[in-house]
Formats: sequence, structure tokens, C-alpha cells
Amino acid sequence: MNKSDFQELLNVQKDAEYLKKSYDSLKKNYENQYIAIKDGKVVAHNKSIDIILKLLKNKKINPSNVLIEFLHPTDMVLIL
Repeated sequence: MNKSDFQELLNVQKDAEYLKKSYDSLKKNYENQYIAIKDGKVVAHNKSIDIILKLLKNKKINPSNVLIEFLHPTDMVLIL
């Protein structure tokens, strides 16, 4: 892993912290949608993951360097 890859990992970790901290407000605005977070901002949102990937491509953002999360309409508990 080179320095640039490591930095991207740190950036995604920061975006995960932003998601956790802002989850309630993000869910209120983007419920039942996928959101893509980069540098502490929502850079794309849609109900379709395919459209999210197209939007990122159009913005010349590499999806591997973005946190993508689906915001469920209700809190879910999965029992596996």
C-alpha cells in the first residue's frame, strides 16, 4: 500500500465518522436512498446504486474512494 492509498483509507474513515455523527439528519434528507459521501459531503444520492455509480463517474470521482451507504426507512435489525 502506497502513501496515497493509505490517505484515501483515512479519508473514507473520516467520512464514516461524519456519517455516524450526522446519521439522523442525513436519514431525514435521504431516507430510502443510497448516499455517496466524499470529504464530509454528500456528493450523490439516489434510490438506485447504478445511478449513484453513474453520477460519480460523471463527476470523475472514483467509487473506491467514496463511502456509499443505503439509508433504510426504519431502523433494521438483522438476525443471521
